[in-house]
Amino acid sequence: MNILFIFILALLILPLLILAIRKMDDLFLLLISLVFLISWVADELLLVPHFFTWSIEFVIAILFINYLLPKIVFLKKVEITPIGKYALILLLYTIFGSFIYLINFSDFLLGFRAFFRYLFLFFIFVNSDFSKHAYKKFFKCWLFFMSIQPFIAFYQYFVEKKLGDPVFGTLNSTGLAAVLLIIFIICLIDLINRNKIPNYILYIFIFLSMTIIPIFGEAKAFFYFLPIILFIRYFDQIIKGQQLLNISKFLIVFVSIIFLFQTFFGVQLFSISGMNINDFRFSQGVMSVLQNESQQTLAISLSERFLSLVALYDFLNQSFLNVLFGEGLGSNIFVYESRTNFLIETNQDYLKKFALSSFITNIGLVGFILFCFMLFKISLYAYQSSFLVEDLTLKSIYKTIPAFSVLFILSLFYTDPFEDVISFSYWFFVMSLMYSSKDKTITLDN
Repeated sequence: MNILFIFILALLILPLLILAIRKMDDLFLLLISLVFLISWVADELLLVPHFFTWSIEFVIAILFINYLLPKIVFLKKVEITPIGKYALILLLYTIFGSFIYLINFSDFLLGFRAFFRYLFLFFIFVNSDFSKHAYKKFFKCWLFFMSIQPFIAFYQYFVEKKLGDPVFGTLNSTGLAAVLLIIFIICLIDLINRNKIPNYILYIFIFLSMTIIPIFGEAKAFFYFLPIILFIRYFDQIIKGQQLLNISKFLIVFVSIIFLFQTFFGVQLFSISGMNINDFRFSQGVMSVLQNESQQTLAISLSERFLSLVALYDFLNQSFLNVLFGEGLGSNIFVYESRTNFLIETNQDYLKKFALSSFITNIGLVGFILFCFMLFKISLYAYQSSFLVEDLTLKSIYKTIPAFSVLFILSLFYTDPFEDVISFSYWFFVMSLMYSSKDKTITLDN
C-alpha cells in the first residue's frame, strides 16, 4: 500500500518538478539538498512523513532515465571509468550471493538501496554530460551544507537545550557528523591561501567544526579519527618537513579542544583504565558494562562495538557460505520501521545494528574484502590523478579521496557510513575522477 501511495504521489509531483527544474544541473543540486535535509525534516522536525525520504531515490531514478537508460536501451557505450570495473565485480558478486540464497527480490532491492545506491549514482554521473564547471558548482553546494552544520547545532544546544546525541545539525547523528566534519575540515584547510575566501573566515569555520558538534554532541570518535585522517591526507608534506609551523598550531588547538571536551563531560578520551572486557555483556544501556560513572558512556560505546565483533565472529563460524556471501544482500537490513523501541539483546541484534557486522552479514567476508579492494583502487587512482590534474579544486579532492576511503572503513566500526550523507559524499568525491579518466596515461594495472 505504501509503495502504491508513493507511486501515485510521484506521478502527481513529477509534472511540477519538470516545470520547476529547467536544467539537469538543478536536479543534481536538488539531490544534494535532499541528502542533507530530507531525513532531518522528516525524522527530526517531523514536518513531513518518513516516506518522503524516498524522494532521493525518485531524483536518482530521473537521472537514470535521462542519462544511463538510453545508453542501455540503444546499446551505446556505457562509461565505467578505470575504477568502475572493480565496482561491477563487487556488484555481480553480491548479486550471485543473493541468488544462491534465493533472496526475495524486494529484500534484495532494500539491500541494494541500503549499501549501493550511491555507487549506482556514480555510474549514472560518469555517463552524464555534467561539465567540470557544473561539478565545481555542486561541490560549492556540498561545502555550503557542511558549513551550516555548526550553526544549526549551536541552535540545538543553546536554544533547544539539547545535549549529546541530538546535537548533530541536519546530519541525523553525531557519528555521521563527526565523520563528515573531518572531510569538511580538510577541504577548508586546502582553501587556505587560495584567495577565494579570506583566511580568517576559514579559520573560524575550522574552529566551529572542531568544537560545536564534537563537544556538545559528545562525538568521541571525532577526536580519535581526526589526527589519523589528517596524517594520511598530508603525509607527503609531513615527511618532507613542510608546514611544520601550521602543524604545530593545529596540535595546540586540537589538544586545547580535547581538554575542553574532557572538562565538559568529565570523560578521559584516551584512558581505558578500569575497563574489563570480562564485564562486557549482551545488553544495552547502562548495564552493558560495569564501569565508574564518569567513563560510563565511553565504556558502553566500546563494549557494544566489541560485542558486535564477537557476534560477527560467531556468525562467520557457522558456515563457510557465511564467509563467502554472508546470508545474501537484503537478508539483514536495519530498516527505519524496526528502529522503534529497538533493544540489543541477542547476537542477531548486534549483527543488525552495527554497520560492519550488518554489511558482512549481507555480502560475506569475501565480499567485504572485495569492497575494501575497490576502495583501495579508487584511492590509488585518485592519488595518481592528483599529480596530473592542474585544477586546484580537483587536485584537492583527489588528494582527499584516499583519506576519505580510510575514514569510510574506520567509520564502519563506529557509525553507519552507508547512511545518505556519508555514502553520497564519498561517491560524490569519487565522481570527480570522471574528469581525469579521459587522460589515458593513468592506469590501475601498474
